[in-house]
Order: sequence, then C-alpha cells, then structure tokens
Amino acid sequence: MEAVYGLLANAAAAVHFCFVVFVIAGGLLSYRWPRMVWLHFPVAVYGVLIMVVGWRCPLTDLEIWLRRMAGQVVEWDEFLERYFWSIVGWEGTEPFILVLIIVLILLFNTRAYWSLFKHLRGV
Repeated sequence: MEAVYGLLANAAAAVHFCFVVFVIAGGLLSYRWPRMVWLHFPVAVYGVLIMVVGWRCPLTDLEIWLRRMAGQVVEWDEFLERYFWSIVGWEGTEPFILVLIIVLILLFNTRAYWSLFKHLRGV
C-alpha cells in the first residue's frame, strides 16, 4: 500500500508542477484558445495571493500527507522550496523571489492578455 501512496504523492507533485507553470505562463494559452483567459486569470491571482498572503496550497498538504502515508520522511513545508529554490541554493523566503515570480507572471501574461483584448476590440 505504501507504494500506491508513493505513486499518488508523485502524481500530486506533477499536478502541482503543472499548476505552477500554468500560474506563471498559462496566459500564453490564450493565443490558441482565447477563452483560456477566463480560467487563467483567477488561477494566476490565486497563485500570487498564496505567495503574498502566505496561504498554503492544498496540493502541498496533499503531497505531504501522501508521502507520510507512503512511509517517507518529509522535512519540508513548501512545494517551491523543495523542488525549485533548494536546487539553486535559495531558501525561498528571499523577497526578490516573490518579485521575480510576479514579474514573470506579468511578462508572460500581460502581452497575451493585451493581444486578446486588442483582438476582442477589433483593433
């Protein structure tokens, strides 16, 4: 049974990774599917609020629970700390990380949203 929980924990981590990528660059999908903007915008706002307000993502809690059920020792609290910041030697609490992610979100998505807006207005 522990192996099943381990596989589910890996699946939760993969879904979480996809969620993070979608938060950062999901607006680019609106070039292909214009209605995607209606899904991406609230997800991006939620993703930023998680970081700014300090909320915990339920996907993190799910993965931690699954890993513990699989008998794994979990010594981390946040997904981004575990899978991204620790790789480059950051703690994940540095203020510039929040700024970096918000800038990336704006860079990827503002242009996509602006192009969609211009297209909808017929400009």
